[in-house]
Amino acid sequence: MSGEPVEPRRPRRLARLGRRARDVRVVVPIAVTLGLVGYVSAIAAAPESGGQLWTAVQRTWWVVLLLTAPYVAARALLWHELLEQLGIEVPWRPTLVALAGGEIAKTVPGGIYLQNYLLARLGRFGEAAVVRSTTATTATLGLESALALPAALAIGIPGTPWLPWLLIGIVVVWLALLALLRHLVHYWELHLRPGVPGWLCHGLLLADEFLDALAELLTWRTARALVPTAAYMLVYVVDLYLISSALGVTRIGFVETMGIYAVVVLTVILVPIPTKLGTTELTGLTAFVAYGVPRPTAAVIMLGLRVLATGATMLLAAALLVVLRGELARPRQTAG
Repeated sequence: MSGEPVEPRRPRRLARLGRRARDVRVVVPIAVTLGLVGYVSAIAAAPESGGQLWTAVQRTWWVVLLLTAPYVAARALLWHELLEQLGIEVPWRPTLVALAGGEIAKTVPGGIYLQNYLLARLGRFGEAAVVRSTTATTATLGLESALALPAALAIGIPGTPWLPWLLIGIVVVWLALLALLRHLVHYWELHLRPGVPGWLCHGLLLADEFLDALAELLTWRTARALVPTAAYMLVYVVDLYLISSALGVTRIGFVETMGIYAVVVLTVILVPIPTKLGTTELTGLTAFVAYGVPRPTAAVIMLGLRVLATGATMLLAAALLVVLRGELARPRQTAG
């Protein structure tokens, strides 16, 4: 009997579905990013906006560039400390190379985790070490949220009495989801039956390793890591304040700028929108408008922050990669 057997078709169908799912995961974040950035750029397209952006660049670029060095240093110190807490001993040079790669890529969806890929390649990590380094990177986002939440609640945004409750609700939901995930992973591990697909068992082991590493960071030692976290977050607050001041926005002081930045950070981290680029600009624009800043000026402020702060970070990160390029070719022993 001619014809193709039925069984071989199933793997091919599953492979096609997998490729389509990957395509969707790539296309959707790109479309969202382009849409958000395009919307903010359209608002900033007033006749005077080009001059405003150039004014902001001229008046603040050198300060932003100078502040980028302590920003990167604080981020490196934080990540290195968290890695050590999780038992991952990595020399400073490969840590800086990996961090520089992550800083360049972090504006794209999931780009910050490029630093874990680079660190794994440089350190020849085993699977457990890769998962733990990913936990350390995720923990930096948790520390940022831990600082941003009280600032956003204390300072607030004008005309948004619902905002504190919304932020608290989102945080509670995330904590509940993490607790539920930990419970389910442990339950499935204890009640696995013969015949369960190998990929599922493997995924459960990785999830369990990630959650165990996260639990190991719930210590007073991790609380000390709030200091470098606050340091590099403060750099961005200063950048944002300088840019808005350069554009003549006098009704918003440094404390109010801190509140705006805190809301931006929480939106980017806690709201499941698959992109940082665009989300930052739209949230900041909305917050500045709530303070009475004209929409085109608010859009220019946030685009200026993206051009100056992100541009300076990429420039310094690229310089680090050039200086430490020898690390990329140096053979290393395999880590656990």
